[in-house]
Amino acid sequence: MIRIALTMLRTDRAKCTAMILAVTFSVFLMQNQCAILASLYRMMTAQIDDVTDAPLWVMEPDTRCFEQAKPVKDGTLERVRSRSGVAWAVPLLKIDTMARSDSGLLCTVTVMGVDEASMVGLPSRFRIGQPEAIRPAGTCAVDPGGYAQLFPGEPVHFPRRIRILDESLVLTGMTEASAPFTGFPILHCSRVTALRLNKAENRTATFIIGDFTPGANRAAVCESITAATGLSAMDRAGFGEMARRFYNSQGVPRLFWITIAIGLLTGTAITAQTFSMFVREHTTQLAVCRVMGVTKARIIAMVLCQGLFVLSIGCAFGTGLTAITTHAAASEPFLRGIVLPPQVAAGTCAALAAITITAVTIMARRVALMDPAIVFRS
Repeated sequence: MIRIALTMLRTDRAKCTAMILAVTFSVFLMQNQCAILASLYRMMTAQIDDVTDAPLWVMEPDTRCFEQAKPVKDGTLERVRSRSGVAWAVPLLKIDTMARSDSGLLCTVTVMGVDEASMVGLPSRFRIGQPEAIRPAGTCAVDPGGYAQLFPGEPVHFPRRIRILDESLVLTGMTEASAPFTGFPILHCSRVTALRLNKAENRTATFIIGDFTPGANRAAVCESITAATGLSAMDRAGFGEMARRFYNSQGVPRLFWITIAIGLLTGTAITAQTFSMFVREHTTQLAVCRVMGVTKARIIAMVLCQGLFVLSIGCAFGTGLTAITTHAAASEPFLRGIVLPPQVAAGTCAALAAITITAVTIMARRVALMDPAIVFRS
């Protein structure tokens, strides 16, 4: 009987194609928007997550995310290091400024000055070059997206020169820094170099980053630092969560959720309506099956099988189309943060399948309860 149900579906190619296209479009729209939203959430904490060797973050109370941070007061570093439960702590200086490439292109950049002794604050991997190359004053490393913005269309090679204010910097390598939320190039250099570029501020650190002693109560240590310094102290996960809450409050993620909901409702409505028309047009054939002794349960199974057939093909096409577009976008250095997480692909297909199968089940029950005598009245 399942083969008969699929044969009925294949013979009406127009409606079968319309239902598959509706599911494909809905899955593509939802997965595309979910992939962008998930990538945005990852970018919100990208530079925080890149500092893998420093789980402790200390900052001014006004700070809500990495991109909008106020420098801490001088002398904070020693006060943090003196607290019980702090294994070590180093400064991290962040500057947003303008850079000019050797071809004259002007671009806003984010400069991160790391402690030159420990090099804590650098991404865990370098694509080109070595971390030690940025220790000398006047040297720095750039992220892949930043290189593409500073030197568009040019082949990747080092060293390269840029100017920030009246300082000349030598780019010695390329980091594997995560794509930032702002889209600005990320330059990593020693704090000595960064201090020469920090002409707008007299303070020498934006964050104090460090680690907890083994077995220390992280919450208690953070409370101790806050009580002693008046600054906000939290672990890396807490800082990331605070950043996500801040960006959520700006309203941008809501726009993506609205589009995702529209895709879900539109795809479900079109698929359910088209499938309802298909079932009504084939009521006579299903009634003949009832006259021949097919049980109600088998009739419901036939209709559900038709719905699952359409869903599986539509979800496969939609997911494949999303994977192709996200892969094409991720090949661009500036958009390298856009990916399609497996849980997003599975979740969107499951959400559409749950609603569509519910609608198909309701129609299947109506068909199963119809009077078999309808075949003699038609």
